[in-house]
Amino acid sequence: MKKTQVVGALLWRSGALLVIVAGFLESARWITRFLNIPTQVELGLGLLISGFGLVMVSLLAERIQDYRAEGDFSE
Repeated sequence: MKKTQVVGALLWRSGALLVIVAGFLESARWITRFLNIPTQVELGLGLLISGFGLVMVSLLAERIQDYRAEGDFSE
């Protein structure tokens, strides 16, 4: 692939991810308003979910790095 194609694919995928995350956040905010959940609980749940996501991304990145360093797992 050419560099411009790679950049275009990255921009397209990041834009799609942004739209998905924004839709999820808006639906979550609608649910919290519908259920009358206090703002503190809403913020706490948001921090909990984002922290969990950060840990999962970190573990995935570490797993990929280990895979590249060791080679394949077909021993």
